[in-house]
Amino acid sequence: MAVAELHGVLAAPIGEQGANSFLDSDAGKALVALCGALALVIVVIGIVRMVNGIGRGRPGEAFKSLVFALLIGGLLFNLNLTITGVKAMSDLTGKVFSSITSVTNTNSDSTSGGK
Repeated sequence: MAVAELHGVLAAPIGEQGANSFLDSDAGKALVALCGALALVIVVIGIVRMVNGIGRGRPGEAFKSLVFALLIGGLLFNLNLTITGVKAMSDLTGKVFSSITSVTNTNSDSTSGGK
């Protein structure tokens, strides 16, 4: 029964209930909890590496370690923000490719060299 519910959530077309509300389902809530716990572990490891790096006299490396740990932890801790960011980057990439296509006019007529 749980497999059928999970299949219904994962296999629903985009725009319908299921695919858009995956994080609200039981499996989605479990994924959110797992990612949140993993985010906390990553941030704690980043803090430990920062303290260790400062103790070794490498504050630049320590700061870099902390910033990346906080970035990855933040993305894992708030999956809705991560999904929104991925969608925004996908839209931006699509606009860049459509802009390139419109500027270069890569139609079959224009690539024939006027013959």
